[in-house]
Amino acid sequence: MELEPTSSYDGNCHCGRYRFEVSLSAKISSRFACSCTLCAKKGYLWLAIPEGALKVTRDDGCLTEYQSAAARDKFCGHCGTGVVGEHLDGPLRGHLLVNIRALQGVNPFSLEASDTIEAVAVQDTRLFEPVTAPSDPPAQHLLSCHCRNVQAELLAPLSSLEAKEDNCSSCVRNAFVGVYPNKDQVRLYGKEHTFEYQYGRKYIGLVYCKACGVNVYNTVYGPPLSIFDSVPPERKEHVMAVYRKNLAVQPLNVRTIENLDLASVRVEKSDEGTEGYVLGL
Repeated sequence: MELEPTSSYDGNCHCGRYRFEVSLSAKISSRFACSCTLCAKKGYLWLAIPEGALKVTRDDGCLTEYQSAAARDKFCGHCGTGVVGEHLDGPLRGHLLVNIRALQGVNPFSLEASDTIEAVAVQDTRLFEPVTAPSDPPAQHLLSCHCRNVQAELLAPLSSLEAKEDNCSSCVRNAFVGVYPNKDQVRLYGKEHTFEYQYGRKYIGLVYCKACGVNVYNTVYGPPLSIFDSVPPERKEHVMAVYRKNLAVQPLNVRTIENLDLASVRVEKSDEGTEGYVLGL
């Protein structure tokens, strides 16, 4: 990174209940992604910062801490955003890590991968334990949060679905890489272990594990039916067909598919940015 005058970045979880500032001696131009199971499922892009570089400007007490064999992190228990962490082994052990995805004015799509550190030494190698016995039709893919409390079965092969990722204000923070099968192609488990975050028009509910904070799936609600009252009669049938089709979709987070190398998946990226995002509260 090219040294410049001290750079300051504002950061926050999506709902704004946790806010902070990071002061650095260089602009952020690269990031590293740990390959441990926790960081991979959450899509963390880490920035190691020196002591004293982080200043918390608001803390409503919503952060939840979770620890795996390889890492410890903190995420907002209201909106699900992961903000800070620490590796328990490897070259960055003991360093405070900030999730670049939670920083304002930084586009993860434009950052280069660090050529020095891409993973930590310790991996969480626990075997996947399904919450139910094999059922019919058999699942093509198993999905899970890190602690295994929330799971899903995808009955269709991943290769038959289009994977998408964008960098809107919420997706940039939870690193959601989505596929959108129909609900009858998915079985969900552990809803009682989740919390849901909605914002804006509340057409989508972002669903997270209460314990580990991993986003396995989302819920589509769509607009209220009253929004279609003004649609011209000649277009009503088509518009309602699209509405019903969208409601039949079950979004899943590709990052949570067990034993998947995400690099092997073709992901269509949409560089939308966070225009229009207003930090509330």
